[in-house]
Amino acid sequence: MNISITYLNDRTAIKHWQSYISEHPQATAYHNIAWLQSVETTYQQQALLLMAYEEGHVVGVLPLVIMKRPFMQNAICALPYCDMGHALGASTTITQTLEAFATDYAKKQGFTHLDYRNGSCMTRITPNEMSKYEGLKITMKMPLAASSDAQMASYKSKLRSQIRKADKNGLTIKLSHKTDLLTDFYRVFSHNMRDLGSPTHSKCWFANIMTFYQEKACMAVVYLGDIPIGAGIILMHGSLCSIPWASTVAQYNRLAPNMLLYADLIGFAADHGMQHFDFGRSTLNEGTYKFKKQWGAVPYPLQWVDLCNPVSSSTQETGGSAVKATLIQVWRNLPLSVTTTVGSRVRGYISL
Repeated sequence: MNISITYLNDRTAIKHWQSYISEHPQATAYHNIAWLQSVETTYQQQALLLMAYEEGHVVGVLPLVIMKRPFMQNAICALPYCDMGHALGASTTITQTLEAFATDYAKKQGFTHLDYRNGSCMTRITPNEMSKYEGLKITMKMPLAASSDAQMASYKSKLRSQIRKADKNGLTIKLSHKTDLLTDFYRVFSHNMRDLGSPTHSKCWFANIMTFYQEKACMAVVYLGDIPIGAGIILMHGSLCSIPWASTVAQYNRLAPNMLLYADLIGFAADHGMQHFDFGRSTLNEGTYKFKKQWGAVPYPLQWVDLCNPVSSSTQETGGSAVKATLIQVWRNLPLSVTTTVGSRVRGYISL
């Protein structure tokens, strides 16, 4: 087996990469070359394509991004700004070889961290195993029905009632594969990120996501009259749909915009042949976990580790320091124009 490192200017490698991930059962939308293209184009963080070959055929891939961080040590991440970026291979031996190659490369190049976000496990966490994951990040997935109508019929009556509440409150929703909703989407997203105390992605990031993913991405915006109050994006790959971003404006949450947003995006995924919906990461038994569980989602492991320091450290989030809590509170009280401008400039250096 031969492993090579190539870059986004290698069109032949990209063609082979896309062909390989299109058939791999553990591939996600984040493995699509469009994610790496968005990262490089928006934030100028260099993407590396690790590709394993046997007899001239691709048998494994691992996407990496070199994270340049001012005033901090540079690191490698697989993958930044999302939940996962694990190696894909024809066998466990191949994926482990790719991981080992990446680790050796990182150390030889002087990197002290290789944040590896493994979401390849396709076996759900059983009720008997739940205690092991208490306080850790997991991802929530659910099977989809064959159509939006069948999906709606599968929900419990209480959930359907909550979805209808949004309609009764006069909320409407628009969906698009293009960037025509971008301004309204970003108005909601940047507002929500400020309220959460977190730097926001740049508007250009989402424009690039929609441009590179094309029909594999769908943007949705929920409106109260002409006012955008909820927004989200789904990314589709094979039979799996992922939702990396969903936001609502807190002052309108009583109108249930989040219920309409998720119901329509899940229905869209079902109508477009998706068989599973990945709600993204949550902390077990906390608020977002409970929200996703009500739709019928169940937990799956996220195995995050620093491959350069696998024994002594983990990249799992386990809580915040007092300093971090203070910074979040300060950020929440800054003007939106300030948090959007500053946040979009520093967001590219933050891998989560």
